[in-house]
Amino acid sequence: MSKEKGLTMNKENRPIPAFIRKKCMACKICVDDCPVSCIGVEASGTAKDPHGYPFLEDEAQCIHCGQCAENCPVAAIQMAAA
Repeated sequence: MSKEKGLTMNKENRPIPAFIRKKCMACKICVDDCPVSCIGVEASGTAKDPHGYPFLEDEAQCIHCGQCAENCPVAAIQMAAA
């Protein structure tokens, strides 16, 4: 019997979350849903745009699971090549 080989990815080809600010409604669901808490929220912006938007705070801690992109209600996060 032969062993089935699993899919492996090295660090260079793992997708990372790419945040599309124009689509983001700053709900912070991605921040709450991240299992390793590697998504941060930037400080509030200007009076015209007072929201704090999410960003990948610690890429080394990211496990590339895609929960942030999957749970975003407005598709403002896409998993992209590093």
